[in-house]
Amino acid sequence: MTKLALILIGLLFTSSFSFAQNAPNPEEITGDSIKERDYYLDEVVVTGTLTARTLKNTPVLTKVISGNDILQSGATTVLEALENFVPGVNFTPNPMGDNIQIAGLDNKYILILVDGERLVNERTENVNFSRLNTYDIKKIEIINGASSVLYGSNAIGAVINVITKDVDKPVSGSARVRYSDYNSFVGDASFGFKINRFSSKTVFSAKNSDGYSIQSKPNENGEVSRYTMYPYSDYTLSQVFKYKQDKLDVEMKGSYYNSETWFLHKYQTRVDENYTMGGKLQYTFSETNALTFTGNRDTYDGHQIYKLRNDSSDYVNGSKYTAFRLVDAWDVTEKIQLISGAEMNLENTFSYNQFGFDPGEKDASNWNLFSQGEFKTETGLEALIGVRYTQHSQFGGYLSPKISLMYRLENFRFRGNISNGYKAPTLKELYMNFPHKIGEDIPFWVIGNADLIPEESWYKSLSAEYIANDLNMSVTVHDNAIKNKINTNQIWNEGLSRTEMQYENVEDAQITGVDVSLQWTFLKDFQLKGGYSFANAVDKATNRQLSGNSKHTGTVNVVYKRKHLPFLSATETPYSLLLSGRMMSPRIFYSTDSDSGEITEDSTGSYFISRFVYTQQFPVYKRMQGDLQVGINNLLNYTNRDFLANNPGRTYFVSLGIRF
Repeated sequence: MTKLALILIGLLFTSSFSFAQNAPNPEEITGDSIKERDYYLDEVVVTGTLTARTLKNTPVLTKVISGNDILQSGATTVLEALENFVPGVNFTPNPMGDNIQIAGLDNKYILILVDGERLVNERTENVNFSRLNTYDIKKIEIINGASSVLYGSNAIGAVINVITKDVDKPVSGSARVRYSDYNSFVGDASFGFKINRFSSKTVFSAKNSDGYSIQSKPNENGEVSRYTMYPYSDYTLSQVFKYKQDKLDVEMKGSYYNSETWFLHKYQTRVDENYTMGGKLQYTFSETNALTFTGNRDTYDGHQIYKLRNDSSDYVNGSKYTAFRLVDAWDVTEKIQLISGAEMNLENTFSYNQFGFDPGEKDASNWNLFSQGEFKTETGLEALIGVRYTQHSQFGGYLSPKISLMYRLENFRFRGNISNGYKAPTLKELYMNFPHKIGEDIPFWVIGNADLIPEESWYKSLSAEYIANDLNMSVTVHDNAIKNKINTNQIWNEGLSRTEMQYENVEDAQITGVDVSLQWTFLKDFQLKGGYSFANAVDKATNRQLSGNSKHTGTVNVVYKRKHLPFLSATETPYSLLLSGRMMSPRIFYSTDSDSGEITEDSTGSYFISRFVYTQQFPVYKRMQGDLQVGINNLLNYTNRDFLANNPGRTYFVSLGIRF
């Protein structure tokens, strides 16, 4: 697979010399002037309102990570980008996949979108972020708190919308290779063209690594904890076609993802496959009214290959999520905008053993009606009022309201928000019947509960933002109260003589906190981007912190940029130096003794992780531009395995890319 990736990238890299027609200005790659290219308050965002609004004038406070931010930071995954720039985000991978947590709320409370379409959850309700190619990301928009009015179930903790690049030139393309420790390789290539009203974009990416194994220091009993990043190889191929007329826009897209992970100690290979197909049809009736229909299906399948059974393969799990949406956007007047729509969602999950010893398949569906209005006044006050009605196949009807207010006063923006969140129990939470094996033993079973009821939340926030030419700063206080939170409760089943971890509506949780964000340009060539998040995430019944929560987190990124290398003032050779850091206070985890049921609390240490990245642009041929990047991850070589089990210590990387 690695050889194929190198061949494809090499061919595109070579052919790019003959295709180059309109190469981008160097500003478009890493930025020539901080004030011109990196000040994002005039950036258009859509996630918070479903309408195009500039960042400084959207009623819903939105955080943005630009593609340029991602490139400069050397991030190879969306999770790395989130950790680099968004405080409060925790990432803890394990053999079951990527696990993301925001303010004590894990995967199932965080909605992940790509270009506004939901990614299917797989295995343990997580999303595999390796499917996404960071080189093809235009920006990432993040909305904290409940957003069920626009996005339905799961949007309780946050919404993360990954927006990919569009084709805006007759011919464009890129290629990049990156190499780092443990024989880790990343390769990306893209090619796009635009002919009159038709455009096409093809993107390919590949990754592989030999993996590594690390362990903690022995505790007082001589016990150690181990973490293994198993060898893996994956690739993604995606295609987008667009056709635009004066009134009609048509889009068709699809992608395929394949990943192989080698569990050496088991002589097994896990093969994951993902298929995505979607389309959009938009008709503009007038300058004030447009109707959009979208359809999207995301399918994620997992297979286990047994090397000691003549390479036989089992289809072990699969998830499908299909969504159809019709949205009408109407500018009623210059001061009133209305978004209304209908939506149908279909879920399906399959497992060979999670619903009992025989393979099983479960389904659910919901249909929705929603409407949201924006109202502006002459005084600088704007209101956003919305409601969604959901009819779920298992749980009947539910109504989700929200109201957001924004007041503009010269360089200040004041925002207030009250919104309701809704989350239906997952199919696994409802129907799971899973023997949790350790070797030949089954210490406990995980049991679903068909009597579960939906979780709901009320999210409230107040924020103040200051906007100036060189400075942007915001402070937000927030409270998220969650009712009927689903968790596992350990019981002893007398009839079956076994320990069970059964899903129940056992918690009411409350998350209160403060978020601070700062972006400051100083001394002309320097830029500081930082943030701090305090989150007190409490189980109201026990007064304990939610498992995995870190009360204090912070990020800082300092970038130095110049247009010319020293002594080369006649040639544009933009470069940047980035120094970034991430701080996190201790996290709380709980373990339950399978015999006594006693709950033990464990606290990890705090940590600080830093990164250094040097990015250098250079002319290649005519109007082509290349970029060389070298970097050091975990600059201070933090190696507390108990807390940061997925980090092997200080690592180095180098990448080489070209764009036209």
